[in-house]
Amino acid sequence: MQTRKLLITALLLASSTLLSASSEEAKALTTKKCSECHMIDSMTDTHGANGHIKAPPMWGVMRKIRENFKTKDEVIAFLIDYTLNPASEKMLFPKATEEYFGLMPSQKGKLTEEELAIIAQYLYQ
Repeated sequence: MQTRKLLITALLLASSTLLSASSEEAKALTTKKCSECHMIDSMTDTHGANGHIKAPPMWGVMRKIRENFKTKDEVIAFLIDYTLNPASEKMLFPKATEEYFGLMPSQKGKLTEEELAIIAQYLYQ
């Protein structure tokens, strides 16, 4: 019985470590692929584009997406679609935002759908 408890405890610790690693990998991927244009971690982080953001901060992007899509699956599907196929009619921000930043360039060939799914799940948290 004691051996079984130890085995279960070890498995739980191992799985939580794997989840943490996955979260860290997702954060690193998000930073690598998105922070050139978007502020990622806070409202004041200006790491992107040498201190000058080229796109709305990610907290604002996620707020707009959550206002328009209710489920995690819808959010992830929208992020993947918009990132690969951006269009003015899909933009969730006011027209003035597009006039200021421009339309996001397609990330086709720069990100795979799998990478985008990882990023979208990380940002959804």
